[in-house]
Amino acid sequence: MELRQIKYFLGVAETLNFSKAAINLNIVQPALSRQIQHLEEDLGVLLFERDKRNVRLTPAGVFFRDEMLLMIERFKNTRSRALSIQNGNVGSLRIGYPGSALYSILPEALSLLREKLPLVEGILSETHEVNIVESLLNNHIDVCFSREGIADHVHVCHRELFSEPLSLVVPDSHPINKTNFTSIAQCRDEAFILPFMADWQQYKSQVFGIFNPHGFMPRIAYESNYGSTIMRLVEKKLGVAILPLSYRMGSSLKVRFIPLPQHTTTLYLVWRTNDPSPVVRNFIELCTEAVQHLDFDFEGAEI
Repeated sequence: MELRQIKYFLGVAETLNFSKAAINLNIVQPALSRQIQHLEEDLGVLLFERDKRNVRLTPAGVFFRDEMLLMIERFKNTRSRALSIQNGNVGSLRIGYPGSALYSILPEALSLLREKLPLVEGILSETHEVNIVESLLNNHIDVCFSREGIADHVHVCHRELFSEPLSLVVPDSHPINKTNFTSIAQCRDEAFILPFMADWQQYKSQVFGIFNPHGFMPRIAYESNYGSTIMRLVEKKLGVAILPLSYRMGSSLKVRFIPLPQHTTTLYLVWRTNDPSPVVRNFIELCTEAVQHLDFDFEGAEI
C-alpha cells in the first residue's frame, strides 16, 4: 500500500465517480482503476461495489475511508508539531534567576514568551549564583539570569543584558535621604545587611568597591541572598543595604532607595554553549527584546 494509492482511493470515495475523480487527480481513468484494484488486492478487501451506472463504498470501504481521513489529519498535525519543535515554538524551558531579575527583566521576558511562544512552558527556579554552572551542566536549568558574567568556561556562555546603578537602601524614616546624601561615608557607623559574599565574585567586588575609597568596610549585621528578605530587614530598621536599583520596581515596603550612579551592576543571561535547543535560542532573543521594554529612567529614583 502506497500513499498515492490512499490519495487515489480518497478521491474516488469523495466523488463516487471514477471519471470525475480521474480529472480531479490529474490521472487517466484506466490508470486510476488499476491503482484502486492494486490497493484492494494489497489489502485483501473490496472497497467499492461497481456496476455500469453506480459506484458505492462497501462497509469495509466506508471504514477504510474514515480511518484514512483520520490518519491524514494526524499526519498533518504531526508534521505541524514537528515544524513547531524544530522552530522552537513548542517545548519547555527551565529558567533560573536571582531575586533581582524578578524586579526587572523576568516578568517582561515571560510576558513576551507567553505572547510570542504560547506553546512553550516556562519553568522557574530561583538559583544561587554559586550553583549556576553546575545547574546548567547537569541540565537542571536551560538558561539563567545572573549577576556574574561567566566568560572563562568552555561549556557555558553568556550575553550581557543591561547594567544598572547600585543603591543604598535605608528605612523610610532614616535621616539620610537623596537631598542630604553625599557619600557612603555617611554610613560608616551603620549596620549593613548584605548578600552572603562567599557566593559572589564580580558582585562582591562591585559592592565592596563602594566602601574601599572611603577607607572603611561595612559592619555586617545580617547576610541573605534574597533581596526581598534584605528589604524587609531594612524596613524593620535592622540595618541598611546595598541592592541593585531595580528592586525599587517591586517594593511596597517602607524603605528608601538612594541611587549610587557611579557604581553599577550588570545582569547577564547564561546558557550551555552547545545547547541545540531552538527554544533556548528563541528565549535568548526574547530577552534581548525585553530589555528594550524596561524602564531605565533611574534619575531621581529615591523612593
